Amino acid sequence: MSETRPRILVVDDDVSQADSLVILLRREGYDAAGVYTISQAISHLQANNVNLVLSDLRLEDHDGIWLTEQIKRNFPEVVVVIITAYGTIESAVQAVKGGAFDYLLKPIQLNQLRLVLERAVQWCQMHRKVRELENRLQEHQERQTLLGNSTALQRVHQMVSRVAESDASVLICGESGTGKELVAEMIHRKSLRRDHPLVIVNCGALPETLQESELFGHSKGAFTGAMQDKKGLLTEADGGTLFLDEVGELSPQAQVKLLRFLENGECRRVGDTQTQNLDVRVLAATNRDLQQLIDDKQFRSDLFYRLNVISVTVPPLRDIKEDIPVIAHSFLEDFAARMEKKPPRLSEECLHIFSDHNWPGNVRELRNLIERAVVVDQDGVITLADLPEHLRTHGSNFIEEGLEKQLPLKEIERRYILSTLTECGGSRKRTGEILGITKATLWRKLNSYRDEARDTALRGQV
Repeated sequence: MSETRPRILVVDDDVSQADSLVILLRREGYDAAGVYTISQAISHLQANNVNLVLSDLRLEDHDGIWLTEQIKRNFPEVVVVIITAYGTIESAVQAVKGGAFDYLLKPIQLNQLRLVLERAVQWCQMHRKVRELENRLQEHQERQTLLGNSTALQRVHQMVSRVAESDASVLICGESGTGKELVAEMIHRKSLRRDHPLVIVNCGALPETLQESELFGHSKGAFTGAMQDKKGLLTEADGGTLFLDEVGELSPQAQVKLLRFLENGECRRVGDTQTQNLDVRVLAATNRDLQQLIDDKQFRSDLFYRLNVISVTVPPLRDIKEDIPVIAHSFLEDFAARMEKKPPRLSEECLHIFSDHNWPGNVRELRNLIERAVVVDQDGVITLADLPEHLRTHGSNFIEEGLEKQLPLKEIERRYILSTLTECGGSRKRTGEILGITKATLWRKLNSYRDEARDTALRGQV
């Protein structure tokens, strides 16, 4: 809509009144036209871009209420203002209830006309901006998908399409940074619950003492600091989907309550005696071996079976290296758009390094790397000089050395993580950013390396 000259259509079977109002509107700076019947109005709306209709309530072939209903049904973005005599205010109010924006009383006062039109134009502009934002959001969501043509990713897409049609629980497996949350979002968007909330919870980021309260809510006085009732995340997801990322980090108490909900749909807040029934689909994700956690008595086997009705495995980036150029190009476009730059291109040297790299941080690591490269790029071409030092100096050689020695993949990853940690001066935060893994994941891996070293030392003493 033109913000300087909104287009207004006047509908009145009194030709002289219609023409006079059109002249007045044009003097006020509007692009105005007049018609004298409803059929003419419908034809005009079909042929022209109209922002606002000023219609008399009493018309020969129908009334303004009927016209309002037709406009709202067929031209929902058009604003309708009804013009009425004093004795028919009730009908005008009925028209407003039926979708009209407002009404004006005859004889029309210029100040009142200006006020109503100003409000109507502001509403049109706001509605247009909301529509633009919705379109941009839709475009963004359409881009939020697993990009690539590899066989492994196509299998994931096919599985997503199949599981989206049901309400069964889904367990999404894969290493940290592979895009498990993205898969959950794809399942939700394709499901019948798409118009309801998708609530995302990172279980690893919740302290054990707060997991029950956050997921299921609590009543006032349930524990020290519970000053008022709190609605849980399950309740917020009612009618929609709850995604539990890092589900293996749930406390034993939270596991018990989650199992009960999955079995009968009942949820009870901490400190409450009443239960509520909720309609929530549960998706869960893990980068840990839940079967090992079950063997170690850290995860309930019955909960595992409830969550693992359907399993989707997201491949690591090293297994779909043919998709790296497509994924990298998408990140280039996104970050360049945010920085209002023309998307740079990747040099062949970079693509070669990317192909050789083992990507322990998977797609998240690639994303962080591309963001950095777009920031430092100055000539529109990303070269080796734009890559982090750890990738330039030993990225491919490091992996090749491990392969030549036929080291296990886990050992190659261990050496790479520890080498990056050394280059970052021991900074776990910076190491996690470079590798594209969370602090919790890095902490867990480093702890496992310490445990392995201790066990090795003990065996050496035997």
